[in-house]
Amino acid sequence: MTDLILFAGQSNMAGRGEADQAQLCPETAGLEYRAVTAPDRLVPIREPFGRQENREGGIHDHDMKTGSLVSAFVNAYAGASGRQVVAVSASQGGTSTAQWLDTLAADAARRLADALEYLKKKKRTPAHVLVIWCQGETDGDHNVSGPEYRENFARIWAMLRQVGAEQCGLIQIGHFNYTAYATSPDGTDGRVADTQYGVIRQAQEELCRTMADVSLIGSFAPCLALMKDQFHYHQAAYEQVGRQAGEAMAALVH
Repeated sequence: MTDLILFAGQSNMAGRGEADQAQLCPETAGLEYRAVTAPDRLVPIREPFGRQENREGGIHDHDMKTGSLVSAFVNAYAGASGRQVVAVSASQGGTSTAQWLDTLAADAARRLADALEYLKKKKRTPAHVLVIWCQGETDGDHNVSGPEYRENFARIWAMLRQVGAEQCGLIQIGHFNYTAYATSPDGTDGRVADTQYGVIRQAQEELCRTMADVSLIGSFAPCLALMKDQFHYHQAAYEQVGRQAGEAMAALVH
């Protein structure tokens, strides 16, 4: 059996780790559907996952992807669920929920719909159609309020549900790396920047308490010591969070 999973969000979903330290993902665990560059076939999952999946006018991460949580997630999810994953990339660094509502969510929905249509044509209709979401640092940088974040996310999720998504697994953002950086790039005090990220983390927890089809499956909050710069993580953090999130999502989806 197959489950279709869209991996959506900003840079810590896209992955800024070290691909040579990522675990390998066997084809028995999962394959990638490249909605942009190879929409006529499935290919092995390799890190950096989704590196070439750039669409002009839509989700476009240039060549920024360097190693993600996806392989670890897929291995853990497949191992726990017994189902093979078809994974679709839909992530772009530095993006806010406002940008997602403007253009990116429509592209993500298109990618998911194209993958679902492909699988149905191949008589591999998935048992479940899922979204894994990790985004929010840019909203923190923009000092977005908790209610605004929740409203924006709900609208994004509604767009993905319209094309067949059933359940969203939310991976909570972590910290601004205030332990190593006194200020953010725009000059904000590092601890103040982290407080703004805390607003987003709380909003994400509230979303998962109030939306029956959105569940908290992992968090970068415990990974402060594994950060490589102000916002991103070494591969060890992506491996840890990916494995935990994959196991948690499999437990939710029977």
